[in-house]
Amino acid sequence: MSRRTTLALSGAVLAALALAAASQPWTIAAPQAAAFAERDLARRYGLTLSVAGPAVLTLLPVPSLRFSRVRLSRGGHDLVASEGLQVQLGLAGLLAGRAEVTGLVLDRARIALPEGAGGDWAEPAGRLAARVAAGRGRHLRRLVLVDATLALRDPRTGTRETVTGLNLVANWPRPSAGLDLSAGFTWRGVPTTLALSDLRPRELASGAETPVTAALTWNAADGAAGGSAEIDGSLVWTKQEASTQEAPPGEGRPEGRAVQQDPGGPRLSGRGRFATPALPATLAWLGIAPGPAALAGPASLEGRFTARPGSIEWPDIRVRFGDNSLEGAGAATLARGRLAVSGTLAAERLDLSGLVPDPAPGGGWSRAPLALDGLTRGDLDLRLSAASARLGPLEAQDVAAGLLVRDGTVEATLGRATVQGGTVKGRAALAVLPAGLDARLQGSAERIDLGGLFADLGWPRWILGRAQGSVALDGAGSSLADLVGRLAGRAAATIEGGEILGLSLADLAQKPEAAATALRRGGRTHFERARISLTVSDGVAEIGQGQVRGGGLTASLGGRVFLTERRLGAEARIEPGPDGRGSGAFAIEGPWLRPTLRPLAARPPGTTSPGTTLPAALPAAASAYAP
Repeated sequence: MSRRTTLALSGAVLAALALAAASQPWTIAAPQAAAFAERDLARRYGLTLSVAGPAVLTLLPVPSLRFSRVRLSRGGHDLVASEGLQVQLGLAGLLAGRAEVTGLVLDRARIALPEGAGGDWAEPAGRLAARVAAGRGRHLRRLVLVDATLALRDPRTGTRETVTGLNLVANWPRPSAGLDLSAGFTWRGVPTTLALSDLRPRELASGAETPVTAALTWNAADGAAGGSAEIDGSLVWTKQEASTQEAPPGEGRPEGRAVQQDPGGPRLSGRGRFATPALPATLAWLGIAPGPAALAGPASLEGRFTARPGSIEWPDIRVRFGDNSLEGAGAATLARGRLAVSGTLAAERLDLSGLVPDPAPGGGWSRAPLALDGLTRGDLDLRLSAASARLGPLEAQDVAAGLLVRDGTVEATLGRATVQGGTVKGRAALAVLPAGLDARLQGSAERIDLGGLFADLGWPRWILGRAQGSVALDGAGSSLADLVGRLAGRAAATIEGGEILGLSLADLAQKPEAAATALRRGGRTHFERARISLTVSDGVAEIGQGQVRGGGLTASLGGRVFLTERRLGAEARIEPGPDGRGSGAFAIEGPWLRPTLRPLAARPPGTTSPGTTLPAALPAAASAYAP
């Protein structure tokens, strides 16, 4: 064997031995190893490292020191307590005899922000930002957390929050490269994952704009809260600044310039998408009062946005809930856990049938307690328009509406809507009382096709014609039944060129004895005009100011409608005609959907029975027996 071959083999053996030795963990003195690593941590971030367990040195594949039972502290406060810590070192610095920390791996760490320790965290963060912005020295290329626990305070409410099972990997290979981060954790019992990429720490630290892409998903085991959020945009961190603007004079304030503070902080803009199958549950998980969102189920929004701490604006947004798709603009703010949303949205078709409550069993008024707690925990100022809309069985076109929610009040307005060829406008308001709700309703309608309206509502088409009317009611109660029993106000309606189906008043005037079966017979009553007015007090509607005229016949109606019992107690009178046609008076009694007619004894003209007010028009109760 030649000398050259021998030297080559010897070198290879020595290299293999050195490689094997470098790959093996070497137990070394923990105090000296901790002091060696601490010098760089203290110089860069102002952190103190204390170790209670052994130390292990490994040279390959990456030079590193491993410690057990580690604490990182600042100002006498423990910021991190970890079962294990791996400090990854730069090879060049290690050969020069100095520590250059390039990566940290924390195993089962407990990361906490103790009371009054905000400044201790601010100091390391400030040092890191300054070094990154200036581009000085080595940077931390890798941070890994394994099964960590993070404890902190919610800045909105001050309550303690805990994140468990935190597994995080952050890579920043070069100062000019982007930072990539992926994490999985459990917060408030919901498993969550986070992915972030393209973020450039150097630009962010220097106050410049940096691109950022992020994706967040959450999914509760019971499916109550779940969803995803995605962002593709840019991020900039602004400093706190003071700005001035002209201020008008006011009480105790001279005319001059007002100083406003811009709190600074992150500003995020770009395109975003948010989707959840259960919006109320997701907002509750986030600690946000759902407010009117409690009525929603699956929901998503997508569009351009600009966000800063506590607020977000969407100049261009698409919102989906249920089968509805709306486009427009919106904004939201969050203060002390209360969400305030405003927006102007338009839809080609809007289906709000899910907002209509199910009827009470037995056909009566519900006695379930009325409350707005779930709706008024947030604020809402929403303006809606739709080419067509559905609310339960009711169809409408060209709809313009608004919904306003404030502390303890809900107000819905209908600027206009086309219903069966006519126009409807209205306003309804609910306000919280110590026991129940105060309700107010105002509305008007013009030239509504009653036959088409009744068909939409699933009612028998017992009367035809074009109707107009108005209503103004108010009441208060702890349940719907209680509220109806306290209603007060007025209502009036007029029908032009109409027809009553299933009843012939002319035949009834000729044969009063047939009143008991009149509603069950075929027949028609044509009229030129019908009108009625109601005065409501304590849930009882007094009938007055109404008549039916047409075809040489005049009929009037008086009495009461008992709203709470859904019962009629009225009297109809057919006036004698100029051609000698007969007349008659009839009692209309019983449930308003199943009334009965009963002939009354004749009385001298101009007199009325006790408790009866004349005139008026025949009630809608006749519909139950119309063919």
